[in-house]
Amino acid sequence: MKMKFFILALIYLSGLAAPVNQFKVPPMMQRLISELDISLAASGWLMSAFALSGFICALPSGALLQKTGVKTLGTAALGCMLAGSLLGCTADSLLPLIISRVVEGAGMCLFSVAAPSALSAWFPPSERGIPMGVWSTWVPAGNVIIFAVTPLIAGSKWENAWIFSSVYTAVMLCLFVLFFRMPEGENSQNEKKTAAAKSGFNLKAAGLLAFIFMAFNIVTIAVKSYMPVFLESIRGFSLSSAACIMTVMMLFSMITAPLAGVVSDKIRSRKKLVLAAWVLAGFAVLLMFNAPPFLLVVSLALLGIAGGMMPVGIFTAATELGRKAEESGAYMSVVVFGQYAGMFFGPVFFSAAAGFAGWAAASFALAALTAAIFIVSLRLKI
Repeated sequence: MKMKFFILALIYLSGLAAPVNQFKVPPMMQRLISELDISLAASGWLMSAFALSGFICALPSGALLQKTGVKTLGTAALGCMLAGSLLGCTADSLLPLIISRVVEGAGMCLFSVAAPSALSAWFPPSERGIPMGVWSTWVPAGNVIIFAVTPLIAGSKWENAWIFSSVYTAVMLCLFVLFFRMPEGENSQNEKKTAAAKSGFNLKAAGLLAFIFMAFNIVTIAVKSYMPVFLESIRGFSLSSAACIMTVMMLFSMITAPLAGVVSDKIRSRKKLVLAAWVLAGFAVLLMFNAPPFLLVVSLALLGIAGGMMPVGIFTAATELGRKAEESGAYMSVVVFGQYAGMFFGPVFFSAAAGFAGWAAASFALAALTAAIFIVSLRLKI
């Protein structure tokens, strides 16, 4: 009992390195645009490039997990994040910074597949909602860390955010290598057959989960990437004030996700979480770029609640599609493919919409997307 919760804590703290690396750009976005002479439309690639390698690597990562095992894949993931972050520290123009983001994104992708697979091995299906609820807070928790730390360490150098992410990633890489292990009798490395061959891979169910999660990431990553720019350039907030307001969204996600895991186990339904998340997200994006500051904060809280509910429903459902713990890697790789597709398209789509049609029009486009995917989500059987 103690060991499985120790492993949960180790996976969680190691996983935080990914969103810390991913979201060090938004609080520094205005400074990067100015110092590296980047246009608003082109700046979207600083976030989308992070997702590009994940978009490419997601599907093969399931096969890599079967061949290498969780520890090897997790170690490689943290190594990629560290290498990319160190490369970013030396960037003096847009291109090398984009390349560093691609390397970091590959690391996050690999860890996104390895972590839920490890948790599914340590926790039986009847107890899986709670650890998945805790794990689902990894992205908002990493957001809170980097948004809170950046104003304190930035000074006159945007590179300080990259130095911080490098140090954190290096520490967690060492701890993961030293202390992570799979439970006794669990040996994914020696499996001679793939998960698909064992159970009959349900591509339709996995694809629907991936499509829904892709759309949700388009919405949330667009907001996380460009709300700080909106607050600074349109509302006149300082860097520290904008970062503080953004933590509202992440804090509500962190509070909601574990509770959603408990509720999901109680009601034995993942679908209800997904549908409720879409309703809240729709109201949130309709308000946030068109509302006064008070309602803007409320809308960020609503989107944060949705962001706590959606991953719990999607991740838990993905791990339950297979009959054995080691099969979850194949399903998670499809879901992560959808996640990275959303992370890739979200900033590019929103920056283009905001750049050419204005912030309000971009907000309405996100609201229309949430309504459409709510209807698609009614087809879920989870």
